[in-house]
Amino acid sequence: MANRMGIAAVFRGPQQPLDIRSYPILEPSPGEVRLSMVVSGICGTDIHILKGRIPVPAPLIIGHEFVGRVEAWGGRRPPCDGLRRTIRKGDLAVACVAIPCGRCFNCVRGETASCLRFGVTYVKNPDFPPHFFGGYAEHLFSPAANLVKVPRGVSALAAAAFPCAGPTIIRACAYGGGLDRGELVVVQGTGPVGLFAIAWAAAAGCTVAAIGSGQSPVRLRLARDFGARLVLDYRATSVEERVSAIRSLAKRVRRGDGADVVIEASGSPAAVPEGLELLRTRGRYFIPGQYSASGPISIQPEKITFRALRLIGSGQYTLRDVDAYLRFLARRTGLQQRFAGCLSAYFRVSDANEAVASAESGREGKVVFSTSES
Repeated sequence: MANRMGIAAVFRGPQQPLDIRSYPILEPSPGEVRLSMVVSGICGTDIHILKGRIPVPAPLIIGHEFVGRVEAWGGRRPPCDGLRRTIRKGDLAVACVAIPCGRCFNCVRGETASCLRFGVTYVKNPDFPPHFFGGYAEHLFSPAANLVKVPRGVSALAAAAFPCAGPTIIRACAYGGGLDRGELVVVQGTGPVGLFAIAWAAAAGCTVAAIGSGQSPVRLRLARDFGARLVLDYRATSVEERVSAIRSLAKRVRRGDGADVVIEASGSPAAVPEGLELLRTRGRYFIPGQYSASGPISIQPEKITFRALRLIGSGQYTLRDVDAYLRFLARRTGLQQRFAGCLSAYFRVSDANEAVASAESGREGKVVFSTSES
């Protein structure tokens, strides 16, 4: 097996191009599974890492949206995924990178999505065997316990649309008490996190409004396709106009003086003060989108006080959230096709720098690495 080679795109440091390297494809050790990449996405978090907004060591292979086929495992018996389901050769699986410690104050309370001492599977030097640790590669070696088996009937392309964004929103909504049928939900941002939030809220029977950017007409169209009743272009409207439009919609659907829930999915600090204005009195603000040090904001805290607003942060998710995302797709064949349609730009790993530039432009629905299988 060592005479076979695979390609990986290696992070060498902030503001530097990715280095395209070849490594031998080795056999996995006990507890490890080797997967061949089918589709692997580029997440906004990756862009933050490449720009130096999230410090990580170099060299390493970044990427945490890997959907692959099981090729081999260490040991004689087929292993189980992180939810104790047997995995066999040829199975599709989503690879998760977060490792909660299981021992801290939050973990022992069952709050593993907010572990105080998270580990990460891919923060390893790829020059050391077995080399393939992150998603920007043709192969991946993952602990079996970090895999979630993809249910039968869910396509790799559909699963690859939102394998990070989907569980992120599912966990944020769980922390915030869930979404109730008939609620008015406003989603700030129409990138992957925002698009899944729209689909999730619409499926829950909510009235959904979205705020996005006309710079990406594809994403605004997808927002409507996924169930947004009202779509506002923040580049073509003022804050005052958007607040007025949401309050008017709230009156029409009888939800008081604003949205029941606002979900911040843009990653822009400027969205937060506006999000507070969009809420009704006693409204809930879910904030899973601010994932890097992008700058401070100025807010009026008395508005939180006198309007009794609730702010809920959420920065990670669990294996069960990934499974909930996949089961959500398994129940909705039609939605699977629309999710797969979000993948609008496909690249080989050898063209990783071009792929990153495409993702950074914000004009595509979803940029992914792919193989001939996809």
